[in-house]
Amino acid sequence: MKKAIMILSVLLAVLAIVAAILLFTDVLEPKQPEQAQIPSAETPAAESAQPTEPTQEATEPTATEELPTEPAIEIVPDEQVSVLNGFRIETFFVDGERMIAKEAFADAIGWDAENKEPQKLFGRDTFESTENGLRLNGAELTGVEANGTVYLPFDELIAALDCPEYVDEDTGAHYYTPSARRFEIPQGVNVPVLMYHAVSDDIWGGAELFVSPSDMEAQLAYIVDNGYDAIWFEDLAHVEDYDKPVILTFDDGYEDNYTELFPLLQKYGVKATIFVIAKSPSNEEHMATEQQIREMSTSGLVSIQSHTYSHAYLDELDYGKTQYELAQSKKIITRIAGKEPIVLCYPSGRYSGYTLELGPDYYMFGIKMNGGLYNTSADPFLVNRYYVSRYTDLYSFAAYLSAAGT
Repeated sequence: MKKAIMILSVLLAVLAIVAAILLFTDVLEPKQPEQAQIPSAETPAAESAQPTEPTQEATEPTATEELPTEPAIEIVPDEQVSVLNGFRIETFFVDGERMIAKEAFADAIGWDAENKEPQKLFGRDTFESTENGLRLNGAELTGVEANGTVYLPFDELIAALDCPEYVDEDTGAHYYTPSARRFEIPQGVNVPVLMYHAVSDDIWGGAELFVSPSDMEAQLAYIVDNGYDAIWFEDLAHVEDYDKPVILTFDDGYEDNYTELFPLLQKYGVKATIFVIAKSPSNEEHMATEQQIREMSTSGLVSIQSHTYSHAYLDELDYGKTQYELAQSKKIITRIAGKEPIVLCYPSGRYSGYTLELGPDYYMFGIKMNGGLYNTSADPFLVNRYYVSRYTDLYSFAAYLSAAGT
């Protein structure tokens, strides 16, 4: 009996301890908030959610948001020195393609890019401005606009012009001369070629070589008044455009060609060709300077061509020296005038078999001292001329021109 009472006491003590522990735990632990009711599959979400005011999506970007932008066009200056039609130009690589500003291209070739009508340049090229570029000889050339400037694909322009590229081996400069393109010479046209030298009353050499400025003006006036067309050798490519073509040539490149002749050419709008001795500019007395030659060349009235490098008699030179005279002259005249020459005038009219053999490698025409009337069917390296001296009167001058265009 006593033993049963002791067991009962132990059980009561254990129960008391368990009750105390449960009570202590309930006091220490905070009550968890009631969980929000999650709509069941049977209860639509709209019924379980509290109604809210409708929200309007933002249509304007916030101050911190950036608007999408076009990728920037990369424009990198081209380090190559380039001269187009006598003018130094800048070319660029625009997204990797070599290009030129449309305005700079137009200025160099004398094209009015603002005029939407087709325009004829160099006698045989048709230019037409388009919204995004231009149409050149039928080829569509599309430009790229960047920073308000339209850039045209330069290499495509040169190809469409069929423009030769001359590289100066010494300087690395590249020259592009549209007027130096090779062409087939139309046959059977009489084109009087006149030979002059100096134009001055300041006679410091052989008097017959110095045509008086007053006589020169009378001859230019006669050309204009009687419907003759003073052209260059380059214009023979489209000689059919002229009724009475005539070519005025001046040998040696004297300074009076700039001081006396050039103002008269400007006054009457007459074109002329000056054959320059390449080593003479700025080196010898009485000779035109490089600056004067360049100014005449870019005027649109004067074509600067070759009278060899040193005015050597070509019939006395061997093959190597002949080649040097022709090649060196071409390089220096291109450098001075900015345009590649295509005509070689033989000093004193003297030439050799080497001259005729090498001439076509560097030039398109070879000019003699005299011989009379030139016909385009003749050998282009044996072009005849009429000699105009200080003593040539206007009657003789008119006779020289009379067969032009026939």
